[in-house]
Amino acid sequence: MNPLAIVAGIPVLITLFGVIKRKRFLFLLGYFLYALLVVGAEMNNYMETNAMQHLMIAALWAVQGALAFPNKLNYDGSKVFKSFAIKTFIAFILINLIGIFVAKDSEAVPKAAEYYHGILMVFPMIATFLMLTNRVPVQDN
Repeated sequence: MNPLAIVAGIPVLITLFGVIKRKRFLFLLGYFLYALLVVGAEMNNYMETNAMQHLMIAALWAVQGALAFPNKLNYDGSKVFKSFAIKTFIAFILINLIGIFVAKDSEAVPKAAEYYHGILMVFPMIATFLMLTNRVPVQDN
C-alpha cells in the first residue's frame, strides 16, 4: 500500500473521531490536515509538470483548509452560526465530491484517496443532520 495513502488516513480518522465525540475542533482539524496534504501534493505535482490543473486543485483544497482552520472559539448557538456552519459543510461536501472525480481521473493519486474523499463527503452530511436536529451542542468545542 502507498505510504501516502496511510498518512492521508490519519486526518480522516481525526475527523471521524470528531464526529463520534461531537467535537467541532477535531472535526475541523481533520479537514484542515487533509487539505494541507492535498495542497502539498498538488503543488509538488504543479512544480514538476507545470500543469494548471494541479494549481487549481491546490487552490480548491486551500479553500477547504481556510474554511476548516480549527479554532477554540465558543459560539452562542445562534442562527447565524448554524447558517455559517451549514454553508461550510456544504462547501466540504462539494469540494470532496470534486476530489472523488479528481482521484478517479488521476493515475498519480492512490486509489484510497477516492474512498477518503467519499468518507469526507459523508461526514459533513452527518454534522449537518446533527446540527439541524439540535443533537449537537453548538457551543461546545
